[in-house]
Amino acid sequence: MSLRVRFAPSPSGDLHVGGARTALFNWLYARKEGGRYVFRIEDSDADRSDEGSIQSILESLRWLGLTPDEGEGLGGPNPPYRQSQALALYQAAAAPLIEAGRAYWCYDTAEEAEAERQRLQHHPEERKKRHPHRGLPADAQAAFKAQGRAPSLRFAADDLHGVAAWDDGVRGRVEVDLAEIRDFNLLKSDGTPMYNFACVVDDHRMGITEVMRGEDGISNTPRQLLLFQAFGWTAPRYSHVSFILGPDGQKLSKRHGDTGIARFKEKGYLPEALLNYLGLLGLGGEGEGSEVFSLEDLKARFSPDKLVKKASVFDYGKLDFLNAHWLRQKDGQGLRHLLLQLGPVPGAAPDDLSWLAQACEVLKGNAVTLVELREQITGLLRTPNYGEVVLAQARTFALPGAPAKAFMDALMAGAWPVDEAGFKALMKQAQGASGVKGKDFFMPLRLALTATEHGPELPKLLALLGPARTKERLQSFLATL
Repeated sequence: MSLRVRFAPSPSGDLHVGGARTALFNWLYARKEGGRYVFRIEDSDADRSDEGSIQSILESLRWLGLTPDEGEGLGGPNPPYRQSQALALYQAAAAPLIEAGRAYWCYDTAEEAEAERQRLQHHPEERKKRHPHRGLPADAQAAFKAQGRAPSLRFAADDLHGVAAWDDGVRGRVEVDLAEIRDFNLLKSDGTPMYNFACVVDDHRMGITEVMRGEDGISNTPRQLLLFQAFGWTAPRYSHVSFILGPDGQKLSKRHGDTGIARFKEKGYLPEALLNYLGLLGLGGEGEGSEVFSLEDLKARFSPDKLVKKASVFDYGKLDFLNAHWLRQKDGQGLRHLLLQLGPVPGAAPDDLSWLAQACEVLKGNAVTLVELREQITGLLRTPNYGEVVLAQARTFALPGAPAKAFMDALMAGAWPVDEAGFKALMKQAQGASGVKGKDFFMPLRLALTATEHGPELPKLLALLGPARTKERLQSFLATL
């Protein structure tokens, strides 16, 4: 059977980096092995499900370039791909378990079930004690129903002993003592399925051969294996990926900053950078020379047994480094397209697409994100503010007004250069006329043009500013100084 993997989030919010990494690894696995990548929505818990989250998650997957092969919103041969639309399938699947005595109706109220849970915490040795409702006679069940009690369906684990074991694709051999597993719910009293039951039924009917998910799923795996065994179905292979932690060593969450993929997109990060970094957080590669990997590179490197067992720490600085790299790989036109997807660039003429592409090309080396790039372009279009801080910086150099005046004189005396060589010749001429050289020439001139000490090479900057804007800034700087 060919490989079939799935990404099955609960729609309780936007796709976050942990879920995105799980989706990435499943996508890489399917693409490398020529398999299928299924997108399933686990929304049996209506109180925690949000319709808008489904579209948000799917949109984030598309933006990342991890569009599934089939599933919710995409179609495919194994519908429905939403648990809330498959309730009849789960209820029908329960019948053979009831007939085989592997499941029974339990009439405990919520209060009684909670009291029993509390009791077993203090008396764990009784965890395997047979529940009194297992094998409950028909007249007793009728009496409970007459009281208005709606039963839940429970899986009978009280007579199971030994271990539940599997060869984990990441962690190797894992064994769980069945003495730790008490009877567990399959269907709630309203007929909706519990997670483990719905998951097993869906994985079977969708032909899932490999389940790759976060390590928080390990506690569910023994119960799912018991269900597969009770049904007589072949279980998929399980691989559990390590957690992503925040800088404080706790599981990554909103308290560590933005973790939603939609927010990273809004802040101007590139999908290439996020995928690159998420690949490092699990596949390794840090400290092995280059840490820059394309999606194709990650696919070539991928294998479940190469995933690291140790939890990874999310480093926003490393993500910034990678984003700056991938930003520089794009040309001006590509960056212009991405910028305009974020919205209009303040101050830029809507029809001057050529100038905007040129600005992106010139300024991309000094930006980390698309938002920073847009801010730099906006700053370039805005008249500089030569406040006291800027003037104080200028006055640390010898003859701070000389470079601006000499360059202005050179501009007034000749034509605006047509290429980079012409600008360099013009600056050399102005440098000789100013009586200062090196840093004492270039830094005051940069301050005059941008009110900042850092930026692109001056010839490229001048070509971008144009003659009118350049002269206006030189004159304003000299007047203020």
